[in-house]
Amino acid sequence: MVKRFMNDESGAASVLVIFMMLVLVTLGAYSISSANVNYAFSSRALGWKDAYYDCDSRAEMFLMDADAALAEAEKETVEAVTLRNARISVEDAGQSTGALYNQNVLKEISLLSDKYNVEIKEDDLSISTVISSNSGSQIKVKIAALPFRYSFESADNGVWAVLSGNSGRFAVLEWKQAQKADAGSTAQEPLWDGIIH
Repeated sequence: MVKRFMNDESGAASVLVIFMMLVLVTLGAYSISSANVNYAFSSRALGWKDAYYDCDSRAEMFLMDADAALAEAEKETVEAVTLRNARISVEDAGQSTGALYNQNVLKEISLLSDKYNVEIKEDDLSISTVISSNSGSQIKVKIAALPFRYSFESADNGVWAVLSGNSGRFAVLEWKQAQKADAGSTAQEPLWDGIIH
C-alpha cells in the first residue's frame, strides 16, 4: 500500500502549484514592502532637499543684504574722508580710515539685526546668524568683513578714493546646515560643513 501511494503522482502537481503560489506571494509582498520603503525614503529626501534650498536661498539673501550694508559702510567712509577732509594729506586720510570704516560697518550691520538676528564680534568684524526654514532646517552662516578696499590719492586740490584690488567686501567663514533628526525629535543634527577632510 505504501509503495502504491509513493508511485501515485496525482498530488505532486498540486503540491508544486501550492509551492509556486507561496513563492509568488512572498516575492509580491517583498516587492510591495520594498517599494513602500523606497517611497518613504524618497519623500523624506525630497522634503530635506526642499528645506535645504529654502534655507539656502534665505542665506543667500542674507549675504546680499550684508554685502549691501558693507557697501554702504564703504561709501560713508569714503565720503567722510574725501568731503569733510578735503585739505588733509593722503597719508593722514589713509591712517584715519581703518577705525572709521570699522565704526561704519558696525553701524550698518547692526541695522540687519531685526531681520536676521545677527551676532557681531567687534574685534575681527565677524558676523554670524542662523537662517531657519519653515520646516525646521537651519543654516548657520558666518562671514567676516574684509579690510577697507580703497586707497587715497591727491588730485585737483583734493583727496580721491581709488579702489585697490578687486577683492570682495566679505569672506564666508562658515556655512553649516542642521536639520531635525526625524519627525518626532526636536534635536538638531549637524550635517556636512563644506570642509573636505
